[in-house]
Amino acid sequence: MPCFRSDAPAPLGAPVVADRDFALPGDTAHYAPDRPVDVRHVALDITVDFATKTVRGTCATTVAALFDEVRTITLRAAEMEINSVTFTSKRRPQPVALDFDNDGSELHITLDRPLRYGQEATITIDYRTSPRIGLNFVGPSQGDPQMAVQAHTQGQPEYAHYWFPCHDAPNDRATFRLAARVPSNYFALSNGKLERVEDHPETNEHTFHYYEAVPFPAYITTLAVGEFSEIVESFGETPVLYYVRPGLEEAAKRALRDTPAMMAYYSERFGVRYPYEKYAQIFLEDFTGAMENTSATSHSWLFLPDERDFIDWDRKSTVAHELVHQWFGDLLTCRDWAQAWLNESFATYFEETWKQADPEAGEEEFRLGMRQNQRNYLAEDRAYRRPIVHNIYYRDAQELFDRHLYEKGSCVLHMLRGIVGEAAFWRGIQRYSQTNRGREVVTMDLERAFEEATGKSLGRFFDQWVRRGGHPEFDVSYEWDNDTHLAKLTVRQTQKVDELTPLFAVPVEIAFTIENKGKRETKTFTIQVSQASETFVFPLERRPVLVRFDPYGWVLKTLKFDRPVTMLRWQLANDSDPLGRLEAAEALAKHADVATEQALIGAMLGDPFWAVQAEAAKSLGKIGSKAANEALVRALGTVQHPKARRAIAAALGEFHLPERAEEAHAAAHALVALLDSQEPSYRVLAEAAQSLGKTRVEGSFKALNTLAHHPTWFHMVETGALAGLGELATPEAVRKLAATLTDRKNPMLIRSAAASGLRIAIGTGRIDPKGPEHVLVRDALISALSDPWVRARTFAAMALRELGDPEALPAIERAIDSELESRVQRMLRLAAYRLHSGKPGEGEIRKVRRDVEDLRDENRKLRDRLAVLEARLGNGRSIASNGHANGTATPTGNRAATE
Repeated sequence: MPCFRSDAPAPLGAPVVADRDFALPGDTAHYAPDRPVDVRHVALDITVDFATKTVRGTCATTVAALFDEVRTITLRAAEMEINSVTFTSKRRPQPVALDFDNDGSELHITLDRPLRYGQEATITIDYRTSPRIGLNFVGPSQGDPQMAVQAHTQGQPEYAHYWFPCHDAPNDRATFRLAARVPSNYFALSNGKLERVEDHPETNEHTFHYYEAVPFPAYITTLAVGEFSEIVESFGETPVLYYVRPGLEEAAKRALRDTPAMMAYYSERFGVRYPYEKYAQIFLEDFTGAMENTSATSHSWLFLPDERDFIDWDRKSTVAHELVHQWFGDLLTCRDWAQAWLNESFATYFEETWKQADPEAGEEEFRLGMRQNQRNYLAEDRAYRRPIVHNIYYRDAQELFDRHLYEKGSCVLHMLRGIVGEAAFWRGIQRYSQTNRGREVVTMDLERAFEEATGKSLGRFFDQWVRRGGHPEFDVSYEWDNDTHLAKLTVRQTQKVDELTPLFAVPVEIAFTIENKGKRETKTFTIQVSQASETFVFPLERRPVLVRFDPYGWVLKTLKFDRPVTMLRWQLANDSDPLGRLEAAEALAKHADVATEQALIGAMLGDPFWAVQAEAAKSLGKIGSKAANEALVRALGTVQHPKARRAIAAALGEFHLPERAEEAHAAAHALVALLDSQEPSYRVLAEAAQSLGKTRVEGSFKALNTLAHHPTWFHMVETGALAGLGELATPEAVRKLAATLTDRKNPMLIRSAAASGLRIAIGTGRIDPKGPEHVLVRDALISALSDPWVRARTFAAMALRELGDPEALPAIERAIDSELESRVQRMLRLAAYRLHSGKPGEGEIRKVRRDVEDLRDENRKLRDRLAVLEARLGNGRSIASNGHANGTATPTGNRAATE
């Protein structure tokens, strides 16, 4: 399941929220719930009524007592009408009515006699519910009249109890049977094998009967109902099934084409063959993300590609991620949500390892994916820090599904692979899988499996990387002693060491490349870093032309490693490792000399790996010179790879008024020409539209407003145009976004894009907090808090947090009380906390930063003008950046570069 947010440790008692804390006021500690009984089997016999948007029927739950004596059984059952509860067992086969108390959240059932340890019984509940979450009825609306009529479930983390009574926690699992009665023109998909379909011509309905023999927890129970086409493939004897709205069959095949090959790959790698009777994937409308329900994954309808959309997003990572969950998440399930990295980090890492086996991707794409995972985590770590395994303070388990849980955990598995070695890593994964299949797992199960499979003691590894927070922040310096032919590296860990963040002990590879008589050789050493500051000496035959720290990228870290610019340029041009060239392209953004510009331009135009081209373009945008601008404009029409072109379009957005007027106009002209061209990639066009807004060139609003009404697949380009209006942030652009957001006749994707655009506009700091547009934005965002589309509410809540307007606080607090979707609720609570604490909004912060930058720019211009005037007077003096007079005249351009 795609990710969201999480937390850092808080002291016992009421948590105190600091800038980098996750816990908010009112959060409580969470642990796995008790299990007085073991749930053995769940049987649902229900009718799905589309006319009334209700589910009614019976839920029969077979349990065995785990406590010595059980007198009361409690199941979660939110907002349900409970008609009756009965008891049966092998010794008492006739149903016995039981007393119960339904408090609207839980169903407390009183047994007529105690259930002793090991005794089994079946509790049958007759119920009716109109679920507001957990099971959603969707269909045409004013803004989306083409939406199909469907009903579908989403149980993670704990929403299953909104549509059937259950033990809604991951620490219990059961076999499952479903009989779902639906209209005769609809198909129903659920877990397990479809045993039969029973017709009811008298009511124009039919019942689908499913059975899953492999036990699984309640949150991955699924039901999807609607009109679907079926596409049948196979993995050996296992049916592989795709379900999609009629007319979109080719799009489904395009997205899911690698599924059988992936099933073969993971079955071999994990040492356990795909364990279920079938593997189905279904595309659902008004559904966000994807969900790994046992044997039947749900995908958002937004995941369907047309041919143009498929150019630069092939969907393989998502398909692989959800498939991996059939092992890690379904067959092996985390005992409680604090251990959810054993689900999500595994899926996040192994989706990347598929690239190593995929001939259309390969090793460099795998390493690029891991680099991006690391960066995604590091971005979140700047906001807050927590251990990966942490179960203390939060309100809802969904809050834990963040980039610590997904991306950081994937990096930890990657480091584990590097430490134990390739064969030992897969041996450890197989031992873990085979030993724990069908069980709830905790981190110690993984640690034990790896120690048994590899012989390595891994306690310190798991303690520092999983049970504590943070990462090493390396500051590395390099020196060469030509007399002794020794290379010296000083490695410092500069992170603040405290109870949360340790001083890390980690092996790091150091690679030196040497050239001798036209031959090139790379020598690699492994050092053990464990102190705050250490110096390592390496004997080499001659001065290296290249030094790299952790060249493969095994270690999760930040790295400050200043090397001579000549070495970086050599690396960009000559390193055989694409990720090494990418590293150099990024580092060269700090150097604005002509030789560096030319090196980056050459890489942007000619490097064989698209990611190096993209990074070079990004660095040229940061350098911001006229030569860089001209090169980017040329490259926009010549670079072939769409992902690189997208980066070039983004880099052109770095040239904007008023600072770089000539370059901004050139960038805008090129971007408009691209938007008017036959560019095949939606994402390149969307990026170009957003960059056009950044330039702030006259005429941008008209172009973007026109583009915002030009229909494309899932409104991709219109979304970019609305983001461009947010970057523009003029009064007319802000009014356009607010009107688009509040008009429910607009499609849901357009409304959420408008909310995102307003968030961007707030972030620019150009909305006057005392002006009419500020009030307009605030009121539009408050209105969007009741939007039926979850993404619109999410972006609105995030934008209100960044707006920082106390007048919005009452509306935010009302929305907190009524919001059921925990991700939205989390954003609302963050907004309320910021307002209660009196912290400034992001827009206000950005405005102050922009004002400071404007003052700095003006100060530089004044100094340059003064230097020119003094030079004209012929006094041979100039003003340096520190304000003191220099004895020798310095050309203005050189001095500015030095500054």
